[in-house]
Amino acid sequence: MEQPEDPKLNMVDLLPDDVLADILRRLAPRQLAACRCVCKPWRAVVDRHRLLRADLLPLSLGGIFVNFHEVLTSFFLRRPSARPPAAAISGKFEDFTPSAARSTVVDHCNGLLLLRSRYVVNPATQRWAAFPEPPPPRPGITRSFYHDEYLVFDPTVSPHYEVFLIPSVTPEEFVSKKLRPKVEESEWPPSPCFLSVFSSSTGQWEERSFVREGEAAGTIADMRSQPLLEQYNAVYWKRALYVHREANFVMRISPSKSKYQVIKLPIAQDGYVDPFLARSEKGVYLALLDRCHLRVWILNESCEQMKWELKYDKEIQLSFQRWNYDEESVGPWTLHYSRRDVYDGDDTNYNAEVAERKFEWDSDSDDVLDLEDRVQRSSHGGFLILGFHPYKEVIFLDEGSSRGLAYHLGTSKAQDLGRLRPNFFDHWHVEGVNRSFVYTPCWIGELSNGI
Repeated sequence: MEQPEDPKLNMVDLLPDDVLADILRRLAPRQLAACRCVCKPWRAVVDRHRLLRADLLPLSLGGIFVNFHEVLTSFFLRRPSARPPAAAISGKFEDFTPSAARSTVVDHCNGLLLLRSRYVVNPATQRWAAFPEPPPPRPGITRSFYHDEYLVFDPTVSPHYEVFLIPSVTPEEFVSKKLRPKVEESEWPPSPCFLSVFSSSTGQWEERSFVREGEAAGTIADMRSQPLLEQYNAVYWKRALYVHREANFVMRISPSKSKYQVIKLPIAQDGYVDPFLARSEKGVYLALLDRCHLRVWILNESCEQMKWELKYDKEIQLSFQRWNYDEESVGPWTLHYSRRDVYDGDDTNYNAEVAERKFEWDSDSDDVLDLEDRVQRSSHGGFLILGFHPYKEVIFLDEGSSRGLAYHLGTSKAQDLGRLRPNFFDHWHVEGVNRSFVYTPCWIGELSNGI
């Protein structure tokens, strides 16, 4: 007599552990973590096969990529690592990319770098992928404006990445073309806002429509009267892209909801100092460093109206007056860059990489700051924001386009990280830092070393 089927029997339970592990390892980390909670046998399979490895995710600080004015490659101020030398991350793209890829970094998101040459690279895995040029802008008011590419990548959700092409209004002083009065009076950003988006899962660009929630930032005429941002950037936080490309607002884009919001800045931009948008321990931050006056805001998204809350407001000059370091010293962080691509066609014999030294600290678990009493000295030169530590309230600064510093908001003390620029820049009269990107290594993600 045929036995009735047990209604509680799950066919998945009949799979051998190796087969189940092979299925589960194809999931994104966030989905895998959810599967681990289903039952004890599944948890045992995930743990036994080490499928969920937090050490592969972008949860540590790797260093800072820095661009200088008129220099055709990026420099990597690398943090010392507890990993073996063979696994150390290289800031020299020539080690693992084709020659066509070598150019400056224009964006970073969770371990992937976007290069100006339209390559996406992962320095941790030394893999890369090229993507095609975007289609021309649709006819309309955005055709003559700036269009910048921004990277979106969340390895806890998907191994694939997206590139957003986002328009911005060109300040009137930088363009001679006159716009029709009807265009000047149009609100900005428009709604709907049509953006070109490249997806690595499809390998194609597509046009997506985003509807604005709330008010516009103003009119196009208002935007044209604003000063040009020198240091513009974007951050990705909790599945939303925050873009600061125009002087008086941040654009918050929700890709999954096809909506966006305008978040006005808490301070007017005066044309001399640019506010710096960043992601850190508690979310989205905005910092303004005017000479030695540092102000830091955190974006409060818990209320209906998003609000910038002032967290830090202090003169930091005194914090740097107890220092004594040799300006030529290496420091704990080391500088890496491509020898051949500093200037176009210039293959010099300068020593492009500072010799590595062994430091007795574990930078993957340390407290970032190595505080010690130093003799009295006055800091020299101006300060420029390089970025924020992604998981601690530490802000990275450039002192006089010469040294990298780490400044702790909680203690108002700092650490000298090391020389920020190579010695031969002094002979070439290279100007200061243009843009910078705090880098968090990621050892997962699908880049195929090709298109």
